Amino acid sequence: MKTVAAIDYAVIAAYMVLMVGIGLYAARFNKDASDYFRGANRIPWLVAGLSSFMSGFSAWTFTGAAGLAYQHGLIAILLYLGNALTFLLGYWVFAVRWRRARISTVMEYLVERFDERTRQAFSWTTVLFQLFTGASMLYGLGLFVASTCDLPLVWTIFGSGVVILAYCVIGGLWAVVITDFLQAVILMPFTVVMVAVSLARVGGLGGLMRGLPPELTSIHLTADMGWLYVACWTFMVSFGYNTSAMAQRYFSVADERAAKKVALLCFSLFVLGAFLWFIPPLAMRVLHPDLRAVWPGLANPHEASYAVASLTLLPNGLVGIMLAAMFSATMSSLSGLFNVHAAVVSKDIYQRLVAPQASERQLLLVGWAATFGVGATMTGLAMSMAAKGQSIFAVMLTFNTIISLAYGPPALLGLVVKKTPSWSGLLSFMVGLILGCYGAFLGNWSLVRNVLIILPTSCAIFLLSALVGRDDVAHVARRQGLFARLATPIDMERELQGSVDPTATVFRFLSRATAGVGVLSLVLIRWAGPGERGTVVFYAVLTLLVALALTRVGRVRAIARRADAA
Repeated sequence: MKTVAAIDYAVIAAYMVLMVGIGLYAARFNKDASDYFRGANRIPWLVAGLSSFMSGFSAWTFTGAAGLAYQHGLIAILLYLGNALTFLLGYWVFAVRWRRARISTVMEYLVERFDERTRQAFSWTTVLFQLFTGASMLYGLGLFVASTCDLPLVWTIFGSGVVILAYCVIGGLWAVVITDFLQAVILMPFTVVMVAVSLARVGGLGGLMRGLPPELTSIHLTADMGWLYVACWTFMVSFGYNTSAMAQRYFSVADERAAKKVALLCFSLFVLGAFLWFIPPLAMRVLHPDLRAVWPGLANPHEASYAVASLTLLPNGLVGIMLAAMFSATMSSLSGLFNVHAAVVSKDIYQRLVAPQASERQLLLVGWAATFGVGATMTGLAMSMAAKGQSIFAVMLTFNTIISLAYGPPALLGLVVKKTPSWSGLLSFMVGLILGCYGAFLGNWSLVRNVLIILPTSCAIFLLSALVGRDDVAHVARRQGLFARLATPIDMERELQGSVDPTATVFRFLSRATAGVGVLSLVLIRWAGPGERGTVVFYAVLTLLVALALTRVGRVRAIARRADAA
């Protein structure tokens, strides 16, 4: 197994400089809070879709979830196929509704659909619980980098958090989606390379299946990790993935058609990713059945299985790209969380409770400060988790389950069910939150038990409230206004009038940055062995082809913009 060389550190350093530079570039698009939090509804659907896809996973996928694949086998693939199905739900139902809501944050919707108490309860609770979710993502990144580079885990987490904060504070949602796009360009070819070299080492797909223990290649209905678990996981993430950061991507694009394209692109990429991401850790189960012997110092060595695969199978130089890819995945998820939480703090807490007359410029400044505060807190929590040796998968699952099952039912049902009273969302949310906290911290409930108890209870409370509740006149007026907008298609000419379409500029920048990644990756041939150079060339060619495609898109959009101006 290799060690990280100087060229790998150089690749990582160059990547970090590129990300901070993108933050500075993206800052030019931020004139007010609307630009900072929702991109003024001018973010291209392809960029928003890849951003949403990248925000849907993190280095946790390559640590906690990879550890799940190493220990339990094919169940990990099925869980991520469940993630993919949630975007079909978005395509069919929620993408159009979120875009037509014409909002900057999900919390704005909550006060219109329900009331101010609901907004405040959701705002404070969501920020609190997702701090732990984000911290577990950063913990996963730190574990991957520290185990690969033989660095102190706690200080690796600190350094990673500082870099992510730097470009998020500067650039807002534009920085988030532009870096997400470039990170996808780095990550996706790399995962294809990892699958190819992993299968080659274990004798192809047939050799992999023969080498795995039988219990890792079969799934049973009643097992701890069986079909019932997969179904409950899918229900849980369906509520989580169609709210918060994902919803923000839906209402950051121009119209409903673009929002549906975002959902469909994410579905397609998650189906592909489910089969690509977990073959390397499964191959490591064949090659290294006992990872504790490889890394005896780690509390949960199975969560380093992807790192072991990279150091075992990749040449130096590509190991650096692998580490950059892990930064890519986690930076995407965390940057989205930072931006969403900053929007909640500035617009839903500060503007509502502290300064109702705050200007857009003031909200932008508060957004910067909130992004820094949220990111710094997540970094501190991640460092604490690492010091205690907690399992990344367990931490992520616990807090994701609590917030998804409490937040999701009232938020999503409120978009499709009209006649429930103003208090229905708050009551449904609080019951789900109390049950979730009891199950996690006192009852030691499994995921299956959480879903089977909390989801029906929360949904039933919300729906039955329509039979007993009475509405005040103000709530009825707000609710009717919201549903009138949900029934009204976006009129781009009228609603986006005066908003400059930056698509051509953005794609021109993306094409140049992508081409730079492709050309510079060819330099890595210098450090690759004779049998490894083809892999480097393949990676470079693929990124250059993507750059050419982006150049073409930018030219088409520039021609269209000139035609519109004429």
